[in-house]
Amino acid sequence: MRSIAIVLSTLVAAAAANNNYTFPAGFNLAQVSSTDKAAWCLAERNSCPSICGGIADSNSCDAATLQFSCVCSNGTEADVSPYMQTIPFFVCQETYKQCIAASSTQDQDEKCTTAQKECGTLNATASSTSSSTTTSSAISTATQSATGNQAESTATATTTTSSSATAHASNAAVRLVGEHATGVMATVLFFAARLLL
Repeated sequence: MRSIAIVLSTLVAAAAANNNYTFPAGFNLAQVSSTDKAAWCLAERNSCPSICGGIADSNSCDAATLQFSCVCSNGTEADVSPYMQTIPFFVCQETYKQCIAASSTQDQDEKCTTAQKECGTLNATASSTSSSTTTSSAISTATQSATGNQAESTATATTTTSSSATAHASNAAVRLVGEHATGVMATVLFFAARLLL
């Protein structure tokens, strides 16, 4: 009887600790559009299996509250915060955007930028080669342009999913071209100049 009570209390504790993620200070969920929240949840659900090495036992996200669960097949909760295209990543980027919009001094802008450096930088899809869903999230950036005490911030998040092998191959080609765009452009310009002369 005592062992059943211990097992039950362990399960309850595990369920309660399933997602200990809390929003950072300064983040206002009400300022995020429902479309963005839905896109963030989609990206979170697509990233979770990749972070877990291909299979996740629990993979959910509530677009209204941004509460999520990512539990790997071995029963451990995945640490998604170091990865891009996860709720902590999007919240971090949005917190930066909201911080810049609310700041009125250069010192406050610098604090916002310092906090942004804590946002995830790892690519979840690169961590797993055996995922049935390919997430090609091309852009999730926050940029700042400041003049005096005025600051302007832009954040863009685009998430596209595809489960076909063709899309995976074309994503690799796009990534390769993106990484070598300068060299490719120089080569094209060289041949164009040679044809004209």
